[in-house]
Amino acid sequence: MLPGQWGRLPKCCFLVPLRSSGEQTPKKSMTHANKKIPNTFVEIDFTALVRRFFEILPGALSWGTLIGLSALAVLLPFWIAVFIIVFDVYILVRGVYMSVHLVAAYRRLRLMRGIDWLERCQKVSEDRIRYRAETAMKTAQAKAVGDRHRAWQFEQLLQHLEEMQSRQQTVMPWHRVHHAVLYPTYNESLSVLETSLNALRAASYPAKNLHVVVGFEDRVGTAARERAAALTARFSGDFATFLTTFHPDGLPGERRVKSANAAWAMQQLEKVLAAKGIGVDQVLVSNFDSDTVISPEYFAHLTYTFITHPDRYHVSYQPLPMYHNNLWDAPAFSRVIATGSTFWQMIESTRPERLVTFSSHSMTLRALKEVGYWHRDVISEDSRIFWQCLIHYNGRYRTEPLYTTVSMDAALAQSWWQTLVNQYKQKRRWGWGIENFPYFMVEFIRRSQMPLGTKFIYSLRTLEGHYSWATAAIIVAGLGWLPIFFGGPQFQATYLSYSLPYVARTIMTIAMTGLLISTILTLLLLPAKPARVSRWRYVPMVLQWALFPLIATVLSAFPALDAESRLMLGRDLEFNVMTKARREEEEEKI
Repeated sequence: MLPGQWGRLPKCCFLVPLRSSGEQTPKKSMTHANKKIPNTFVEIDFTALVRRFFEILPGALSWGTLIGLSALAVLLPFWIAVFIIVFDVYILVRGVYMSVHLVAAYRRLRLMRGIDWLERCQKVSEDRIRYRAETAMKTAQAKAVGDRHRAWQFEQLLQHLEEMQSRQQTVMPWHRVHHAVLYPTYNESLSVLETSLNALRAASYPAKNLHVVVGFEDRVGTAARERAAALTARFSGDFATFLTTFHPDGLPGERRVKSANAAWAMQQLEKVLAAKGIGVDQVLVSNFDSDTVISPEYFAHLTYTFITHPDRYHVSYQPLPMYHNNLWDAPAFSRVIATGSTFWQMIESTRPERLVTFSSHSMTLRALKEVGYWHRDVISEDSRIFWQCLIHYNGRYRTEPLYTTVSMDAALAQSWWQTLVNQYKQKRRWGWGIENFPYFMVEFIRRSQMPLGTKFIYSLRTLEGHYSWATAAIIVAGLGWLPIFFGGPQFQATYLSYSLPYVARTIMTIAMTGLLISTILTLLLLPAKPARVSRWRYVPMVLQWALFPLIATVLSAFPALDAESRLMLGRDLEFNVMTKARREEEEEKI
């Protein structure tokens, strides 16, 4: 049976002689040969073996690279020095490539500001032909008065309408779309939850189509009940549905993870939606972190994208995550990590063929039900649900970027040290997304219907992405000096040994100029400065990027390598909920 034809990886039985661990191997003799040796059948589960291989592979590649380069720096210093120079050039070219995509993403985000997405929903649902003619006229008017911003918006809309017309595509009436909005929570404060719900209440989308569930953990006890009662009293009349649920602890097949709470909460809300006569095909599910503050146009933008998408039920919808809720109060290393994460998601949004769901995002209830909801025993449920859908639909699934923002909290605790620890744990939890690699590799082998190219591309991208995350910064920051110190007197006497530091430093200096783009975009994306914050606070917002090489190693590469190592060694990771701290002055305003 060929690997691509496996419906399930087989089990085999081997005849294995048994002996106790302390028993010596008997010498060959006629007497012993006439004795009957006891045997037993040992069942080998190839599914487990294949999964274990792919659990080991990422960590083995990363550690093999780091250890191998360290050893070869002593044995073959000349060639390692050449490799370091070539690798630094690669980092430079890659940095330029990423910067181009980052600027393109920012430009698109800026150009999409000010669009009335609810109006677009209404008009495209009513009379698309008339709307097309109206848009063509507005495009000409905007060009005539030199309004390039509006002209671009109308041109993009006109192109979209013409594409739908050429495909003879049907549009789902916008008013039939309902949104199930989930806020799974564990120990978040009442003020954090209220901030998120206040933003939802201020959304431009009609509240009659918003169905909200806040999922508490029953094990929290009285504190959770009190928060639920307070939220119900304040928000129950503001949405079509407002529900609070309490996820029971210790259900079979579950771990103490966000996905178990989200699945329980959504199943309770689904019963309410069914009682109201709302069909599965009408519902979009937004699984938000409890600190998620949406932009006012989020649900209108999401609805328009959904009703006009040619393959709407095989798509997840990914907004751009910002970490602005407490950015002005967070320390420099936390701001760099948060902003860097935003930049990476912006870059990925310009390459939607690579995009995997991350953090707060939306998808259809139909797809969610067909894949069996979120897996209730995984930590990285935000990305796992994408892989579940990709596998279930045999490669016919993708993530659509939404050029609208959601804001969350940067790492911030009561002390500087605790913030550092929390930031490391958060990055390690994100790095634990590598747990999906063995999962989907086993499923790829089982799925003969999925195109081989799809399997190869996703496998390679995921492995390369986590490998680079865990090794690139360490190679650049530390391993480049090893040939000089440990290459021996023969290498140290060469011109290459003398010039290596200068060449590497020059290349990295050029590469670091890319941080100028990061600095400028940081200032352009910053939320409004709170009145209590001095204008001088802009200075560290600029200078913080000088810490990037150190932060990229200690708070990015090390946590990723930690996660890969745990997976390689079979050590599990507990789900750590990051404490969300905000200044008391802000909490008192809520």
